[in-house]
Amino acid sequence: GWYGGGFYGGWGAGYGLLFATLPWYYDTYWWNGAPYYYADDVYYQWNSDSAGYETVPPPAGLADQIKTQTPVDPELFTYPKGGQTQEQQARDRSECRLWAVTVAGFDPTSAPKTSATADSARQRADYLRAERACLEGRNYSVG
Repeated sequence: GWYGGGFYGGWGAGYGLLFATLPWYYDTYWWNGAPYYYADDVYYQWNSDSAGYETVPPPAGLADQIKTQTPVDPELFTYPKGGQTQEQQARDRSECRLWAVTVAGFDPTSAPKTSATADSARQRADYLRAERACLEGRNYSVG
């Protein structure tokens, strides 16, 4: 299968391409217990063997589900106050996400634990606060 034109990895490329980072504006969707990352009509999954995000075909039904499903990880809206390039924005976003996971002890891309709902909500809030602080420290307006 081939993708239609997309900004990040879509440009007519096929499945199996690996990327070190995801586009900063990706959404996370869960399907049968596995996270799928989605941006510009391209689906990605983490490939631990290759230590990268791999372009993959969507599982049957996920594309239809996306039209009605809210993303698992709410995005922070950012605006570069220092004229950062798109490449710099993507790098900052990726580094801030990793830092926020370390600080908050919570990874929004890992499977949710059904037995710890209150703890998960608190950890998600801590994660978003940490990500916001990191981005603001790198000269972004965050909303």
